[in-house]
Amino acid sequence: MKISIVTDIHHGPLSHTKLEGWNALEALETAIDWAEAEGADLLLDLGDHISDTSPEADRQVMAEVVETFARTALPRVHVLGNHDVANLSVADNEAIFGVSMQNRVIDLGEFRLLAWQPDVRITRPHGFAATAPHLDWLVETLLADERPAIVATHVPVSGHSQIGNYYFQNNPQYASYPDHALIREAVEATGRVAAWLSGHVHWNTVTSVAGIRHITIQSLSERFTTMPRPAGAHAMLEIADGMLSLRVHGEDPFEARMPFAASGVRPWMAPHRPFTAVETDREVEHA
Repeated sequence: MKISIVTDIHHGPLSHTKLEGWNALEALETAIDWAEAEGADLLLDLGDHISDTSPEADRQVMAEVVETFARTALPRVHVLGNHDVANLSVADNEAIFGVSMQNRVIDLGEFRLLAWQPDVRITRPHGFAATAPHLDWLVETLLADERPAIVATHVPVSGHSQIGNYYFQNNPQYASYPDHALIREAVEATGRVAAWLSGHVHWNTVTSVAGIRHITIQSLSERFTTMPRPAGAHAMLEIADGMLSLRVHGEDPFEARMPFAASGVRPWMAPHRPFTAVETDREVEHA
């Protein structure tokens, strides 16, 4: 199974982070052509299709992104990012894309892909809202099937460090959900998730937490890691023979290979309690 991934296209007006004259739609076309040439079975889009400005302008540039996606016959799965709902509602996006943007399950045979769509609106200075009741849906859906699952969201929940990130080193409250620890705990308890795929943070990372491989993919448009050129990132995730292989192409190439199995197959030991507590126990024993 080959899943081609693109994220954070940010089609729209020039900003201080974009290269003047760079065309997001041409870059997206390149990513789609590459996915087809590489024999992808599915195209997964992790959101932030546009750089938002106004409802009218956002509708126009979103429609241009959808038109570009429509050039491929590959099955597609889309999730929404925070820029997509800054001026447009979820229903607006569904009307433009012509597909559901709700929580949904894609059956891929030996495993399932769960497109999880909690609220991705950002409010300042607080950031994202907590994910309930979407978390209830996620846990119930995971428990309903024993096959390993991949969860796809725009926003990552690993809690990985943002040190060095242009956007989020000094703004970590915008990098994840406020209840990301609760999300991880609830999902880990099911033992069903093998991998979690996200965009949003505009860099390539792999963070293993309790047997779940949390992966973030670099943005198509970003260049803070690739100055002066945009990253032009597009990825292929391949699952075969119990292994997950990831290749990110473009100006910020990245590769990783790791086992693919539900986290409950080989449970991790619970984290050690604070060493200071152990030292206190010893002092009490010798008192």
